[in-house]
Amino acid sequence: MEFDIELASYTDIGKIREKNEDSILISPDLCLGAVADGMGGHNAGEIASNLAVNILEQTLTDLKDKKIVLPKDYETSYSPLGRKLLYASSLANYRVYTLATENVKRSGMGTTLSAICIEDEDNAAIVHIGDSRVYLYRNGVLSQITTDHSYVQQQVALGNMTKEAAERSRIQNILMKALGLKQEIKCDIINIKPQVEDVYVLCSDGVNKGISDEEILDFLKSNLKPTELCKKIVQTSAKKDGKDNTSCVIVKVCQKQEKSFVSYIKSLFK
Repeated sequence: MEFDIELASYTDIGKIREKNEDSILISPDLCLGAVADGMGGHNAGEIASNLAVNILEQTLTDLKDKKIVLPKDYETSYSPLGRKLLYASSLANYRVYTLATENVKRSGMGTTLSAICIEDEDNAAIVHIGDSRVYLYRNGVLSQITTDHSYVQQQVALGNMTKEAAERSRIQNILMKALGLKQEIKCDIINIKPQVEDVYVLCSDGVNKGISDEEILDFLKSNLKPTELCKKIVQTSAKKDGKDNTSCVIVKVCQKQEKSFVSYIKSLFK
């Protein structure tokens, strides 16, 4: 089955932050969408998140163009795309870690990373670390398909805290895993099977501080276009809370559209 992909992104600095430490990325050429939420003082969070998405995109591009090749024995238990995402995120982690250790002002610099890449229906995957999230909206149901790498989520998993209490906790920002905190770290790789009409919602944790999953679901049910949907989710969250940067990326799987004759002729001259 063939399909088209629609991508959209939107970010808001919020009400109190002096800088936006979130970085967002959409790449139609790679069918890639990513959200990274940086942390660390002296602009370090902004640097870390920007590095993460840029290295991810550049590495996947270089692999696609055969400028670099994965070692044959690299993480062979993963899918072909999963291996690429794991390799790219590992390079990003090493770069962020190196910069953090070279400059004392950047000590503790790190970033979350949640990204989705769709090569085709049989080769699509998510790479994830930290507490940014990826949701799937399918057949009227919204489900979170990533797991927050946070202390409060760990307590939820152990049965020591409810999800509602975790989302209200003052320590919800404590991360157990993020890019840049260790020299070597492995992200989660989640293989997915895209279907027509699927909508993937990627968001930084600032979004979840302002609106609930139920509110996100209501926005999705309103059938807004991806660009409008992104803007609605981010702006509503920022208005209700706004204590953090808020960012969202939408990846929508659409029915394949046949090109008109005029479009085909134009494409020949691009």
